[in-house]
Amino acid sequence: WFTDAQFVPSKKYIADCVELLEAIKASEMKDIHWAAYIRADNLPPELTRLMVETGMNYFEIGITSGSQSLVRKMRLGYNLRTVLENCQSLRDEGFRDLVSVNYSFNVIGETYQTIRETIAFHRELERIFGRDKVEPAIFFIGLQPHTGLEAYALDKQILKPNYDPMSMMPWMALKLLWNPEPLGSFFGRICLDAWRKDPNDFGRAVMDILEERLGRAELKEALTAPVAV
Repeated sequence: WFTDAQFVPSKKYIADCVELLEAIKASEMKDIHWAAYIRADNLPPELTRLMVETGMNYFEIGITSGSQSLVRKMRLGYNLRTVLENCQSLRDEGFRDLVSVNYSFNVIGETYQTIRETIAFHRELERIFGRDKVEPAIFFIGLQPHTGLEAYALDKQILKPNYDPMSMMPWMALKLLWNPEPLGSFFGRICLDAWRKDPNDFGRAVMDILEERLGRAELKEALTAPVAV
């Protein structure tokens, strides 16, 4: 078995990935199992077929948000509709194993509506693969020096200009783990409630509690990001 930390990092590497998997297939090695962290928007049909044929039995995707409007604001450069289409292609090719999906809540611009859209996106992934096969992993962004997020935190006086990014003090660590108000307390309570509900299935508990309290948007809302004029 082997694991790739970043398989298909961009479209220019698709041909290399195809070449690798074709070589594995041609070798006629049996019972190979491999996993990868992938950009799910970079999966043409030929590649999804080879992934399944060569034994991929786990993959992880970093979605961050299931709201296309937030994906655009964060300049992440991918289309959520394409991600869903490629996931459906993997399913159609015979993929029946585990998918881990990374979400980072409370990014800049997060609202109750974008949370509802993320829930809608996640439920569509569950429809494609099956609820028991989609494992949501909940993250909060870590603030790094010399980034747009740091500039925003300094501008909003969340951080002081002379702050120490290497500080281990708890009051500084709380600021560097990005979960500001007005939604910070809300997400804190959600996470605590999810931990109490099911510490062994924390991610699914978070998504379920969010839907119970906020509802779910229509999928078309999650996949649409109007262009400002």
